Order: sequence, then C-alpha cells, then structure tokens
Amino acid sequence: MGYLREAWRPRGARWLVLAASGGSVAAALAAGVLLTHLRQRTIADAERELTNLALVLAQHTENSFRSVELLQDGLVEMIDAMHIQGTEQFNERLSTFAVNRDLRTRILALPQVEAVFLTNADGLTIASTRAWPQPIFSIADRPHFKVLRDNPELESYLAPPAQNFQTGTWNIYLTRRLKGADGSFLGIVGVGLSLAQLENFLGRITIGRESSISLWRHDGILMARHPPAVEAIGQVRPRMVPTFRDILSHRYSGTAQAAGWLDGRARVIAARAMADYPVVVTVTRTIDEVLSLWRRQAAYAIGGILLLLAVSIGAIVLGIRHLRNHEMLEQARANLRLIEEQRRSEAQLTYLAHHDPLTGLANRVLLRKRLDAALAHEQPDKACAVLCLDLDHFKAINDTLGRAVGDLLLQEVARRIKAEVREADTIARLGGDEFAIVQTGIRQPRDAAILAQRLVETLGAPFDLDGHHVIVGASIGIAAVAGDMVNPDQLLQNADMALYRAKANGRGCHCFFEPEMNLHAQIRRTLRLDLRRALDAREFELFYQPQVNVRTRKVGTLEALLRWRHPESGLVAPDRVIPLVEEIGLIVPLGEWVLEQACAAAAGWPGQEKVSVNLSPVQFTSARLVAVVTSALQASGLEASRLELEITESVLMRDTESTLATLHRLKQLGVSIALDDFGTGYSSLSYLQRFPFDKVKIDKSFVSSLGRTAASTAIVRAVTELCMALGMSTTAEGVETEAQHAALVALGCTDLQGYLFSRPCPAEEVPALLQKLNGAAAEARAIAG
Repeated sequence: MGYLREAWRPRGARWLVLAASGGSVAAALAAGVLLTHLRQRTIADAERELTNLALVLAQHTENSFRSVELLQDGLVEMIDAMHIQGTEQFNERLSTFAVNRDLRTRILALPQVEAVFLTNADGLTIASTRAWPQPIFSIADRPHFKVLRDNPELESYLAPPAQNFQTGTWNIYLTRRLKGADGSFLGIVGVGLSLAQLENFLGRITIGRESSISLWRHDGILMARHPPAVEAIGQVRPRMVPTFRDILSHRYSGTAQAAGWLDGRARVIAARAMADYPVVVTVTRTIDEVLSLWRRQAAYAIGGILLLLAVSIGAIVLGIRHLRNHEMLEQARANLRLIEEQRRSEAQLTYLAHHDPLTGLANRVLLRKRLDAALAHEQPDKACAVLCLDLDHFKAINDTLGRAVGDLLLQEVARRIKAEVREADTIARLGGDEFAIVQTGIRQPRDAAILAQRLVETLGAPFDLDGHHVIVGASIGIAAVAGDMVNPDQLLQNADMALYRAKANGRGCHCFFEPEMNLHAQIRRTLRLDLRRALDAREFELFYQPQVNVRTRKVGTLEALLRWRHPESGLVAPDRVIPLVEEIGLIVPLGEWVLEQACAAAAGWPGQEKVSVNLSPVQFTSARLVAVVTSALQASGLEASRLELEITESVLMRDTESTLATLHRLKQLGVSIALDDFGTGYSSLSYLQRFPFDKVKIDKSFVSSLGRTAASTAIVRAVTELCMALGMSTTAEGVETEAQHAALVALGCTDLQGYLFSRPCPAEEVPALLQKLNGAAAEARAIAG
C-alpha cells in the first residue's frame, strides 16, 4: 500500500504540471480571441461614432448652403423684376444705397454669411454689404466669376476658398448667374461664407486630440479643416491615397481605413457626401487614438496571463508539496480553502447587495438604512436633509458617444460628488443618472443649499472622458426634516418633487421642497383620473378664434381650440390639458373627436370660412390618421377645401420620411396644411423646401417684440418674403395692438389672428361673431372705396 502511494505521487505531479500548463495556454488563447474581438468592436464603435458626426456636419453644412441658395433666389427675383438691360443699367440701378441696405437686411438672419455682392458682366463689383459707398474693383480674374462667365450652361458655382481683396479674410464663395431678359450674361450675385467662422465651428466639435474634420470638393480641393492647415486650403492634395480619391470622386458615404493625407498616419475615415452640392465631409481619427483604450485592456489581459502563469507555477509547487503530505492534512487544507472562499463570497454578496457595482456608491437599500438611522438619532439642534440629483442631458451622451462613455461619465460624477460631501454623509446611485445624498447633522437648511450649489457648479464643469469633451449639468431637489416628520419615504418623495420643480425651472439649479408641490402633484394626479372619464362625460368643447385677411378684412379661417369644462374647477387651461392627455394615451381618440366636432360645426356656418384643427405629434404615429380625416369630412359633409390641418416642427422631426408621406396623402384629400409656431425650431427652412405647405403661422413671440427689436422685424419680413416666393400664405399669431396690426400689414402678412379681433368663443357664438367681423369689414371697404 505504501509502495502504491509512493508510485502515484510522481504521476500525480506530472498530471498537475500538464493540467496547469494546459490551463495557462487555454487562458492565453481565450484572452487572444477576446482581445481580437474587442479590437474589432472598438474600431466598429469608432466608425459608427464618426459616421454619425459626419452625417450631422453634412446636414448642417448643407442647410447653410441651402439658406444661401434661398437668399440668392430672392436677389435674382428682385433683379429680374427691374428688367435690367445691359451693364449701364446694371451699374445705375444696383449701386444705390437702397440696394445696399436691402442686401444687409437680407443677411441679418444668416450669421454664416460674411458678405453678399453684385458684380457686372465686366467683373466689376458695384454693390456689397462690406462697405458703403462701395469701392469699385474687379474680380474678373477670380474663379467664382470666370467660371460662370465662360460657361453659359452653368447657373451656379461653388468656388474654392479665396482671399478677399478688401478685408484679407478667407471665404468660400457661392455664386449665381444673372441674365437679362434676352438671356445675355449680366453678371453674378455672390455670397461669401466666412472660412474662419466655419473652421471655428468645426473646432468646437471635439472628438479627440488626434482627430480632424474636413470639407472637400469632389475634385479634391480642400475647402476647410480643423485642426487648420492654412497652406493646404484651396489646394488639390497630390498625396491622396487611392481610397480617399475614390471617396471624393464617387460621392462616397461610409467609412474606410487609410493613411492620412497630411501626416501619413493610419486613420479611420468617415465620409458623408451632400445630396445637392459637390461637397464631401470627412471626419477622421488615428487608429492609435481609437485603440488607446483597447491597448490598456490588452496590457491588463497580458498582465493577467502573466499573473495566471505565476499562480500556476505556485500551484504546481504547492501541489507537489501537498502530494507529499498526509491525505488528512490535504483534506483539512481543502476544507479551510472552501471556508475562506465561502466567507469571501458572502462578503462580496453583502457588498453587492448594498452598493452600486459601477460607481461603488451606496444603492437604494443602503441609502434607506442610513436614512432610517439618521432619522432615529436626530438631535434637537441638528437636522437631516435629502438631496435628489439628476444629470441634465445624460441620454444625449449615451445616444451620441455610446454607453461606455456614459459609464465613464457616471463614475467621474460619483468621484466629484465624493469630493464635495463629508465622510459622515451618504451618497447613493438610485439608478441611471439619478443620485441621492443624505446630509446629516446640519444646523439650518442653508447648509444643504450651499452643498447643492457647489454640486451644480462642479458638475457643470467640462468632463474629459477618454478624449471626449463632455458638458452636462445637474438639477437638485432638497427636502429637509421639518417638524415631527420622520417618515423616510415621505422625505425621499419630497426631494423627488423638488427635483421635478428644479427641472421645470430650467435645469442647472437647485430647489427646496415646498408644501404646495405636494398639492400640485395631487392636483395633477386628480386631473389625470378625471381626464379618463371626461371624454365619455362630454366635458370637452371647442372654442373658435378667427383669422382675418388683411386685404379683404374678412374672416377666412377659424381655428378650433380645445377646452375642458371641469365639473368642479371650471375651464382648465389648455397648456395643462394637452400634456396630460398625451401622457395618459388619450390624445388619439380625443383628436378624432375634435376633428369630427370641428368639421360638423364648420358645415353649419353661414359662409365658406375654413376651420383649422391642430394635430398632435402623437396622432402622426397612428396609421388611421388619413382614414380619420376622411371619415370626419364624409360624416359632416364639409368640403375638403374648407378643412385646414395645423402641425408643428416637432411632428416633422420624429420620422421625416414617414411623416412627409402622411402629409402628402392628406394633401391629396384636398385639405390645406399649415406649419404652426414657425421659427421656434431649428430646421424650418429645410421643411419648407421638402413639403409645399399652404400656410405658415408666425409665432407670437416674434409679433410681441415688433417695434422693440430690429431682429424680430427682419425675421418677420424674411419669412413673409420667403413664403410669398414659395406661394404660401402667412398668418401672424398673437396680434393684440393696432401698432402690431399696422406693422404686420406693412411687412406683407396675409392673415392676422389675436385678441385685437376676437378672443376664442364657443361654437354657438360663431355665427354672430362672423356677422359682426365681416359686417365691419364690408363697412370699412365701402368707406375706403
């Protein structure tokens, strides 16, 4: 028996060596496969990030070019209306101060435009926004003039960057041919886009220390770049690799990996070609920078393999020793290891049950225990406060930069919060981007406010996350123990209501809980419950407000406005009703009811006035919208031409192609489509190009500031002229004074709406209102005639 045991020991040692070696090799292979996969995923993530950024930049640049094109359209129409024949008339009629003032007015809303100029057929610039009076000088040798002069088939031209004669600044020039009535070449209208402003804009988009953003023409001419490459602007790059030449010449949109044309370093390149202009946007990052995080992970993995090898060698030595010991001693040590592992596992489970694994902060369970303890040991001269903190715009970081960067941001936020609070206080991550702090031993609420302000300031400072420059903010709600209140759930709920108020106040601030917040929350809950039965109880009704035509002074359209007549509270304000209706999912059936009621009411009006109905963005998610409109028209007998549907820009921003398809189907029914609250979004011009709206409603914020700010007047004038050129009518909302009425008529608005003419009135008062307003319009026309 002893002999057998001695013979087994060498064989057991050999098997132990083989098993440990095999395990190490397998771990190394697994690590290699994992690192290869991580490398591929890291590059794929970088390609996706750069592709999204290239798309955004291409859309921004294309919108800028389209704005310039619309500006040029207006100037061409102005010059065509002058019926200019020859250079002499061109010089005489377009070199006036009135033309100079008009040019400067037209570019007020286009900050990217450095100058607009008019050049005659001889190449002499006779009008420009740069100076008055205009010094006459020749640009006959400049490409943005020569190309249009020498190529009659070209209507417009995007020139390479060039240095301006007068200012010395570098600009990108977009020029348009001007023709006489007989088709002869009169000259050009040119627009200079500031290259410095464009490159400054590109510089604000930080994606890494070794990144670049460039704008190219399809012929390989560099238009703009950040970081700047002054010597290369306007030049064709001879060192381009074939892949990059293909990107430019074939209007390529996508990603590639190639050597950078400037430094020769391997780069990930994302390109996006513009649809209507010969321009490609490229965004690049070096492979070294993209893989910086992966290399650190690889170093950790290699270190882990080496550690595993060392552990394996140690295990072999220990194993051989253990084989020489008595079986009972071996079993005893195995039992001790098992006990120790169980103890560590239990400790780890206990830790995970009370802490957030990402940030290491307390979780909701531990927060509640600490809060219970703080309230139980509260001292008479000291108090306890709870601060609920929520990051502003955190979702945008996750959506644009990815969850990995979002996790880094949460970890850095946790570190900054720790640096601001005392050791006696408890910090917890409640989930997502929401944190809570239990502040104990404070003497007055002001102590909690001081901490909250420090947190707002420190979290508002920029974050540098693995090469990404990120800026977020924080909103904080504070609830302090008041009186005999020792209910921890109520304290947390109060802090959460205060946080909601801080967000409603504009974010980036702190707010204390006040008792009326609880009352408002209860009122909101009650209204939600009441709304669920209000439609069946017929508590909704429609009011109508007229829109008056400035030429005939008659009512052309009445807008249907929803009102809720609560059995106890009376009329509830619309701005409180619509968000709640959308929140509880009643906007679709309520919208159908509004359409049916408005069409039925309009069918009974004595004249041919239109009725205008607002559509919610939520209604556009319903596949039944077109069928609902058709059904309302058929049931009421109202002509489709007497129904107008109003939408806001938020409708168009959700799913553009699907939304435009629905709008075209509605247009085919014969109804009118109006764009409401125009000017309050950022993409209005592109939508005016993509869909032929019948009417554009100018937001009341511009009307209320007429006469007080020159910008409002310029914007209203630009909108009315643009809509006139596109064949659309304009309605100004919120007209309350005669001065506003006179100014809007002078600016070219076709219809007006507001309290100056009538407040919204119930359906039964509409016939009398129409008789009053239309009768007054008839008397005014008779007197004027």
